[in-house]
Amino acid sequence: MKIIQLRKRFEKSAALVAGFRLTEGDIVITLDGDGQDDPHNIPHLLEKLTEDIDVVCGWRYNRKDSYLLKKLPSWIYNKLNRAFNKVNLHDSDCMLRVYRKEAISEIVLLGGDHRYIPAILLNRGFKFAEVKVNHRKRYSGKSKYGIKRIITGFSDLITFRFLFRYGHRPMRLFSSMGLLSILLALASGIYLLVVKYAYGEDIGTRPLLLLTILLGVAGFQFLFTGFLAELIVRQKTTASSLYSIKKVHKNK
Repeated sequence: MKIIQLRKRFEKSAALVAGFRLTEGDIVITLDGDGQDDPHNIPHLLEKLTEDIDVVCGWRYNRKDSYLLKKLPSWIYNKLNRAFNKVNLHDSDCMLRVYRKEAISEIVLLGGDHRYIPAILLNRGFKFAEVKVNHRKRYSGKSKYGIKRIITGFSDLITFRFLFRYGHRPMRLFSSMGLLSILLALASGIYLLVVKYAYGEDIGTRPLLLLTILLGVAGFQFLFTGFLAELIVRQKTTASSLYSIKKVHKNK
């Protein structure tokens, strides 16, 4: 047995990364330490870990938690995670999981990223399965789950949607927004010129003139931000972050 003692009380994601990095086995099992995850379910998860499956997640189908504070927010989160990140799991925030070592060796978790491990691994091409597991009541300790966690969890959901779609190509997002803003500025500018020179009306006091200027400035700012983001991504991106190798086939 190996016990890892961190220098201080770090976040859950940091603790998981430390365990992932120092584990030596080919199969890694995680579960929360509050006693609610039943370790007797581990053999059932291991049975599901076939050659085509990289991660097996527990599904607390009969969850012993408060409906308003935990079950309802979790249900909403799973629905949004399925819609935003295509994570087709009933209970993607259940920490009772079985991983192949190669799955967790490639990920880096920051802040509250542990909630999105399935989404991160799915984006890397790993395959999932789900098994119904027993869930027990909590008899000791106090849950830190609350409104703040719900708000931060939703913001993280949007962040990961952005990263999965534009993480390696931010210019596509910013250029689209910038060009749209510039086109709107040009259209409104042409309209104002027609009003001024064709109809002889004063445009200096029109709110549309100010909006046109703002759209033009915002458009170029979007483009400039996109260039900076693209430059940073290309400097920081490593080759291994662009792909994940499952197996190398060689001719004998």
